[in-house]
Amino acid sequence: MEVFDKPGAGSWTSWFGLDTGPVSFRDSFDPAFYELEKDAVFRKSWLNLGRVEQLPRRGSYFTKELKFLGISIIVVRGMDEKIRAFHNVCSHRGNRLVWDDYPDRETRGMCRAFSCKYHGWRYSLDGQISYVHNAPEFFDLNADELALPQVHLDTWAGFIWINLDEKPRQSLREFLTPTVAKLETYPFEKMTQTYVFESEVEANWKLFVDAFQEVYHVPYVHGKLNNPAAEQTGVDKIPFMIPYWAPYGKHRLFSSVGPLGNANLRVRKAADALFQAGLLGTDYTPDVGPLGDGVNPGGIDRWGADSWQIYPNFVVVTWNRNHYFTYHYWPLSPTRHKFEWTVNFVPPTTTRERLAQEHAAMVIREGGLQDAATLEATQMGIASGARKQFFLCDQEVAIRHLHKVAQDDVAAYAREAGLTGNGTDR
Repeated sequence: MEVFDKPGAGSWTSWFGLDTGPVSFRDSFDPAFYELEKDAVFRKSWLNLGRVEQLPRRGSYFTKELKFLGISIIVVRGMDEKIRAFHNVCSHRGNRLVWDDYPDRETRGMCRAFSCKYHGWRYSLDGQISYVHNAPEFFDLNADELALPQVHLDTWAGFIWINLDEKPRQSLREFLTPTVAKLETYPFEKMTQTYVFESEVEANWKLFVDAFQEVYHVPYVHGKLNNPAAEQTGVDKIPFMIPYWAPYGKHRLFSSVGPLGNANLRVRKAADALFQAGLLGTDYTPDVGPLGDGVNPGGIDRWGADSWQIYPNFVVVTWNRNHYFTYHYWPLSPTRHKFEWTVNFVPPTTTRERLAQEHAAMVIREGGLQDAATLEATQMGIASGARKQFFLCDQEVAIRHLHKVAQDDVAAYAREAGLTGNGTDR
């Protein structure tokens, strides 16, 4: 079984510079905190909306509905190849500009211009007005004033990011920190066979982030993966442990041995053996060349995976078998969110590789369903008010870090705005 050394500070929690006392999860159900969090966290942070592969050629676009903020975003590759983002609002009467059958649903496509369904106003792909129906009937129109409201956008490692703040306080690279930014040398662009899973979850968005930033739960939530013939350790069962944790600004990383760890304690299912794939990916490892100098920053032996928890709601998991995951957690209410998960492989070159990838994607989905199965019960428990404090172990340091960062951001925003009673008590 895998047991790893602690850092020189004696615990990972101390190494992060965090308090080791009980925590409050009021930030995961309190409506007042949620309202402030939308402005303090999501309107002030860089948010990932997707990847450049979603815009393969000039005129490609997609929309992103940020319903919890009441806004819709158009992301488009212009005729000059530049990627831009705009608020999805016509300058004439405020009609949603780009939509198909239902204006509140996301869409994607190809076009040479955006045309409003209401009165036919058209905009070029750089956001400028190009046509006003019956323009002489208007008064003193100024083309500059009619342009679509632009949103700050930048790209990193092929990922597309926006910032909704009027004047972002940091560039995207500054926000990511130098260590996270080094991950841009990873060959994401070679892993374009993508499987997407989406679900609306009856729990605060941070609670699902928490479920994926520790492995303390694995022996119980994923108990069916354990080998019942292997030696157990009484009530402690199997101590799945993480060998390296690190904070990078508002972000967190944990590195693990991934598929190389606890192999004798896992059970191999017949279907996994048949398709040569399972929860941890495919058995084969495609050649993608160097993985860059961003992976395994802790230099652990037998590196298997890095889980990059990029604040506030985006996660990238890079695996030693040359595939990667992404997770997005989009709030819908104080106790509900939309979860988006992508599994990304190198495009298969044989039927066996295709079957292995599809089987892995389905088993990975099952693992995610097991993780999600506890969340509604957690939401009910913390919101009941029966307890005010909860107790985290050292292997849950990333949970402690996320909640502190979010609470600190909300408290700072409340102070700047002169607000009181902001629900940030810990």
